Amino acid sequence: MLRYSCSRVQQQSLRHVLRARVAVNQLRFMSEVKFRVDSTARVVTLDRPKKLNALNVDMCSAILPTLQEYAKSTVNNVVILNSAAAPRAFCSGGDVAQVAKLLKEGNFEYAREFFIQEYSLNLALATMDRPVISIMDGITMGGGVGLVTHVPFRIATENTRWAMPELDIGFFPDVGATFSVPKITTIGGSNGQLAQYLCMTGEIMTGADAYVAGLASHYVPHDQIANLQARLAELHLTEASSQFTDRNKEMFEIVNHAIEEFSAPLPKDYKFKFLSEELNVIEQCFDIGNSLKQIYSKLDDIIVGKTESQVAKDFAAKVKETLASKSPVSLEITKELFQRNSFTDIQTALTQDLITAVRMSESPEICEFAEATSHKLIQKNKTPYQWKVKDLKLSQISVLISQDSSNPVSLIRPSNLVTFSEYPHHAKYQLPKESVIEKYITGADNQGRQTAVTKREAVKFFQQLNPTTKTKTGVEYLVGLVIDRKCVPNQDGFLRWRSASPKL
Repeated sequence: MLRYSCSRVQQQSLRHVLRARVAVNQLRFMSEVKFRVDSTARVVTLDRPKKLNALNVDMCSAILPTLQEYAKSTVNNVVILNSAAAPRAFCSGGDVAQVAKLLKEGNFEYAREFFIQEYSLNLALATMDRPVISIMDGITMGGGVGLVTHVPFRIATENTRWAMPELDIGFFPDVGATFSVPKITTIGGSNGQLAQYLCMTGEIMTGADAYVAGLASHYVPHDQIANLQARLAELHLTEASSQFTDRNKEMFEIVNHAIEEFSAPLPKDYKFKFLSEELNVIEQCFDIGNSLKQIYSKLDDIIVGKTESQVAKDFAAKVKETLASKSPVSLEITKELFQRNSFTDIQTALTQDLITAVRMSESPEICEFAEATSHKLIQKNKTPYQWKVKDLKLSQISVLISQDSSNPVSLIRPSNLVTFSEYPHHAKYQLPKESVIEKYITGADNQGRQTAVTKREAVKFFQQLNPTTKTKTGVEYLVGLVIDRKCVPNQDGFLRWRSASPKL
């Protein structure tokens, strides 16, 4: 195993060099990120097409202070994040190839600075007090997900390709994904099962699938994106609203209505990515409370079971094969972070990601991040990287998730930071989560209804009556899908919610 060493004096020297380089590169990174004023909108455009807008220190350190200035402004109503590389890419992630190259040269400081800037940017986006709209028109992976998942308006198109593939390079699903994704997924279990499955396997979601699953809040076709952005720049509060209401709070509703004007129906004959039997496997195996050993055990039970369908057996076998190709260290760390970050606040979760990212970068004897990234992204080998570290001791896990007291790291906190454990706006503007549908059907939604409902009545409620979902694209499809999987109708068609998961 290669070891990379760098003395404290060298690290301090590298820090000064890095800070100086960031300042000197002002013109270059301004060409990789463009900032534009469009009436009352502020537009941030990623413009590094040759790298599919992979984020580097310079780009993050340009966007972060600009967002902080936008947050202080009294004249801008919305912030739009888009890409000059659309429809090919929104953002392919962080430029981990550059990070890995410098790590192998013994430069740990660049990795530290990169993760500090990137995760601080995620925190700034999450805590903005006005609407932020991220347009996923193209590849949206890794660090690109971090620019999207924390904002309330997450627009998918037919070109969206959403994924968290970090385990392929010996890293973990960072940028706060272990906090955010369990909170926004609409289907596939009420305890983060689909979120953990997607982050462990790196499965790619199309735009329609991302929308139905809650990873996107809206679905807008590519040919309407320019019109949508022009419309967003026109939005103003009425004089009465600006005088008598919280202007930023009011803008969230106005922005949502504007985006809905350009939303399109799901593709003709659309079917969700996962079959019902496959979702059952995900729900049974990937509960956040399960250990990695339990996940494998449950997959094995399905594979050899006598009552499971062949679809379930084949899917479980495929999932097990996929997990076997991932870094064993990354799987353990991912499991640990889901159990930690899913139940904490956004600032703590991103701080935990920062600590873990730095620790993994600086622990080549345990983590093969630099080597695996070099193998896949720099050397461009077609064969999978062969993991040398097969298992992780509890003491090693503890080291990787704990702050280094001799050289601690911390986020750059926004001046107006108000942290939270649940997003204040996300649920209002996306398709309903399965738990919301369950509460309505079981009468636990505090509406005082005493009678059971039929499938038709439930769909009608969410499609026509529920103020946060009525008229929303795909709501009929999602509610119907959840009911078909989770409910049993009696002879009169009235629904009873299953107390246990459907049989596989």
